[in-house]
Amino acid sequence: MRYIKVLLLAIVFFLALVFFFQNQGPLSQDMVLTLHLFFIPPMHSIPLPFYFLVIVAFALGALLTLSFLVWDKLNLSARLMKHKWHISSLEREMAQLRKKADMETAKRSFFHRNKEKTDAVQPAPTVARPVSTAEESLAPDPDKQ
Repeated sequence: MRYIKVLLLAIVFFLALVFFFQNQGPLSQDMVLTLHLFFIPPMHSIPLPFYFLVIVAFALGALLTLSFLVWDKLNLSARLMKHKWHISSLEREMAQLRKKADMETAKRSFFHRNKEKTDAVQPAPTVARPVSTAEESLAPDPDKQ
């Protein structure tokens, strides 16, 4: 693609040179530019060759185009930096929220593990059963001791 651009630029430059060489007579004629505004006396330029006006117009167009391209590049670079800053702030916020959620999950799992351990350590509920008279006679009497 780069070679095609260079080739097209060379062709345009060659055609411009041919145009200037073939039209040296008409392009060498002098022209006087006039500016006539209301309430101001008309202003006249010095006699200038026509090719000079064409070259100046081309140079001004190139400078304006370059300035617009630079402005667009700077504008896009500023927007890119703004969006990158916004993305990084959102990533920091997401990391903080993820860390907070991990801590809450760890607390819940710690609470559930401790609850399961305490449930496992507690003895099973005893069922009251009637005591037979033979067992009562074998049991030591707490009042006698």
